[in-house]
Formats: sequence, structure tokens, C-alpha cells
Amino acid sequence: MRHGPVDVVMLAFGEPKPDGSVAEELRRLVDQGTIRVLDAMIITKSEDGTPNMLDLEDLPEAERQSFGFIETGTRGLFDSADADTVVEGMTPGSAVVALAIEHTWAIKLREALESAGASLALDVRLPGAVVDDAYMVAAGR
Repeated sequence: MRHGPVDVVMLAFGEPKPDGSVAEELRRLVDQGTIRVLDAMIITKSEDGTPNMLDLEDLPEAERQSFGFIETGTRGLFDSADADTVVEGMTPGSAVVALAIEHTWAIKLREALESAGASLALDVRLPGAVVDDAYMVAAGR
């Protein structure tokens, strides 16, 4: 199977307020074929500083179903060493969701580039907030 580029993103929640909107948007993008979520890691840190890594299968049924778009066969990219690294930077009372997101939209583009004899010379990802700020600066705001 050919793959598109994969981003690992960390969503930090200072005060977790899960309302399902993030999972809904991810599901929408998966259903459209834009992305594929390969894996997820959920970590909470209690007020006393105790970390807890939650496996998707350990979530309550309703929450587990909201992540049903993550295929079982692609899970396992994150491990305990990844969790240990994330926990170090967490503040008590917070949560982090790490996602491995494949850009499936890019698979056909990759194939076309390879077919045309092109190779990827540089790949830089700028967060949307950085792009927004750059446009504000350019506009003199």
C-alpha cells in the first residue's frame, strides 16, 4: 500500500472540555478521503501529577465509537517512550491527544510526481496560525 505524508500532531488541552467536535471533524475528513488517522494516543495528568495513558479500547463506549474511524490495523505507532516524553511537558490537570494523520489526498499527487520523474526536494509544514500571522504582518496590521 502506498502512503501519503504523515503528520504527528499534539493537541494540548489545559482544561479538557471534550464536546465531540474534534472527533466529528476528523471523521468528516476521513469520510471525504482527505486524511486517514493512523493512530491516537490520549494522556491525562491528574491535579496531583499522576499521568494516565488511555487506550482507545479503554474509553467508555460512546467515546470509543467517536474514534471508530481509526482502523485497528494501523494503531501502534505510538509507544510508552512517546508517552513518557509527552508526560514530561504536561501540567497537572491537563490532557494531550497525539494523532498520526496521513494525508491521503497526496497519494495520487505523489504517484503523478514520481511518474513525471520528480522527487521531493523539500517539505516544510507551517501551522495555520503562523500563516495567518504572516498575512497580518504583510497587510500591515
